[in-house]
Amino acid sequence: MSQENERLRVAERFLESLLAGEPDMTLVTEDFEYEQHFGSTEGLYVGEEGLRRWIGTFYEIWDEASVRTDSVHQAADRIAVVSRVTVRGGLTGIEVEIRTTNIWQFGADGRASRLDAFNEDDAAEAAFLDE
Repeated sequence: MSQENERLRVAERFLESLLAGEPDMTLVTEDFEYEQHFGSTEGLYVGEEGLRRWIGTFYEIWDEASVRTDSVHQAADRIAVVSRVTVRGGLTGIEVEIRTTNIWQFGADGRASRLDAFNEDDAAEAAFLDE
């Protein structure tokens, strides 16, 4: 399996576990950092404790979420995954589709060490090219 495919597999599996409310910490480093650069859950979340705080905040607003990958780009120790996230409001039941770009960084052991999530193409591109 190519390095890009392996990294995408790790990213997708981790994101699925995060949205399911049980982050699979075997796929990420202990000091894993998730920084969301938009929305009501914007902020930096570090380690399992931070991720569980993000989950709690996320599900105060949304009661359902799913992700579909549109494209993947690789550079050095990271990948950019362009996705469409569909969420459903807990109070309204209204579904919203959000286009996101997630920039994943990986350590030598293949585990993810950082995730930056953007919903603006220019900001995502600048962050991906700046690394």
